[in-house]
Amino acid sequence: MKMEEYISELLFEHDCVIIPGFGGFVCNYAPAGIQEGKNRFTPPFKKISFNRSLRNNDGLLANCISQGEKISYTEANNFISENTEQINRALASGNRCILKNIGTFYNGKENTILFEQNEDLNYLPESFGLISFTSPAIKREPIERKMERKLKDKMVVSSKDQKESLTNKRRPVVRYLSAAASLLVIAALGLIFLKTDMLKNYGFANLNPFGEAPVVMYHTGSFPLPENDVIKDNLRELIASNSINDTTRYLKIMINGTVPIVVSLQDDKTTVAKTKSIRIRSKGSFHIIGGAFAVPENAEKFAAKLIKLGYDAQIIDRKLHLVSYGNFATRGEALEAMEKIRNLQNDVWLMRN
Repeated sequence: MKMEEYISELLFEHDCVIIPGFGGFVCNYAPAGIQEGKNRFTPPFKKISFNRSLRNNDGLLANCISQGEKISYTEANNFISENTEQINRALASGNRCILKNIGTFYNGKENTILFEQNEDLNYLPESFGLISFTSPAIKREPIERKMERKLKDKMVVSSKDQKESLTNKRRPVVRYLSAAASLLVIAALGLIFLKTDMLKNYGFANLNPFGEAPVVMYHTGSFPLPENDVIKDNLRELIASNSINDTTRYLKIMINGTVPIVVSLQDDKTTVAKTKSIRIRSKGSFHIIGGAFAVPENAEKFAAKLIKLGYDAQIIDRKLHLVSYGNFATRGEALEAMEKIRNLQNDVWLMRN
């Protein structure tokens, strides 16, 4: 067995082991730590340092060798001297001398002997089973890039771009809400039609499926005149009067089931003024829509009112007849005009053709 094996055995139980005539190993407790640069985590261990001044023979190493090799104490000291001379010759020639599981000796400046511990073996009994390990370094983003990204996120956006982005975000939401509301209304009406007899005879009074059946207070068409001569003459006089023409309608209303009242109804002969500028003409992409109509005549009436107010009103024929206040080449022009129009009508909206 070599001398370094006996030294290694003694370091587990003693904090100081001296090589007579050469120097001594001194052990101190070192806590767990991190070796920066190597990214290595180490458990608590015995830190071994070498002191060249400890040369006196305390008999610890010689006695251990004597028992292990079954030799006398004197022969053990001679064995230590031979190994010490080998170490000195290696250092004198400029070589490094390695003691297995202990460390490495090498020459320093001004002929000093330096020692570097081998950390592969931990001589602290309390750390039995604990090993060192290496973890890769954590890559962190430089503070300059973080600041640059934050400033980029807080860049000032022009009011024009903000309006465009808000308009684009609101469009899908408005469409979905409108579609959902339409489905709910259709479903409710369908349920009412199925649960009642409104498919045969319906009106606003029939919308309540739990209400009582309405009592017919009047009916239209021809009716027999009463037998009373005075009332009969009055009715004939009303029917033959000049105020009744082809568009007249009659209602027979019975009071207490005896006295009839005849009312004449005149059709509305108002016509919509036709204008040449009422249909879409220019090629502007953006329109400010003020209303959507299923009946063309209603759309033309609304457009005629806008033309009287000085707007370049137009009708866009889609599934519905859309009435536009005017068309514009760019979104910015349309948004500026729409802000002014909202003073007149608040529920206008922007459409791209």
